Amino acid sequence: MKPIVKFFKVLMPCVAVLSILFSSCVKDRDYYSIGDFFVSYGVVQKRSSNLNDFIIHLDDGNNVVPATTSAPSLQVKDNERVWVYFNPLGDTKLTDSTVTYIANIVSIRDILFKDIKNISQVSIDSMGHDPINVRDAWISKANGILTLDLKFFTQGSLHYVNLIDNGEANGITNPFVLELRHNARGDLKEYPVTALVSFKLDYLKLAGKSETRFYIRYTDYDGRRIDLPQTYKY
Repeated sequence: MKPIVKFFKVLMPCVAVLSILFSSCVKDRDYYSIGDFFVSYGVVQKRSSNLNDFIIHLDDGNNVVPATTSAPSLQVKDNERVWVYFNPLGDTKLTDSTVTYIANIVSIRDILFKDIKNISQVSIDSMGHDPINVRDAWISKANGILTLDLKFFTQGSLHYVNLIDNGEANGITNPFVLELRHNARGDLKEYPVTALVSFKLDYLKLAGKSETRFYIRYTDYDGRRIDLPQTYKY
């Protein structure tokens, strides 16, 4: 098992996209137009080997099925974490109150998607001790995924990150402590960049429980140790 994997593949154009999200996400009529665009996060489920035969299970519990695509070189993989920008053409409301959108996929980007690791699985030398800032953190309503919006400094080299259970607590008597470890690999702090990374939270599920409390611990660029409290409900 590789102790550390690739950090992040794509920087996200968040600001421009969010303005579209807030201006067009509310459907106040019984049809969609070519001017309706949604932005969301989700996980891909491939239904066959055909290029566009897949479903995206969105973080809010809804789904997207592509009817057409204007996204260049669309090649998604099963269980891939994605950011998706789509134009809904129609929808089907299911009995569990979720919606499946039939859509034109305008753009889709992959997001690094990782498992939480136990400290015994990661080499102390390779896990990294570099500072990093967490701009935001949220847990999806569906899928059980933690997403972190990160900021760090770089000269353009590849960085690595892990979320590690340090063994300090068992999650029952005390919340788990998950250390966000950043390895800049000797990169120079030339300019700031932001990136997203997601983690599967299955590791935190406790038998007989419906929620797990935990902290995200990291060291920021001011040298402060930060503990962000989170609650994973399942």
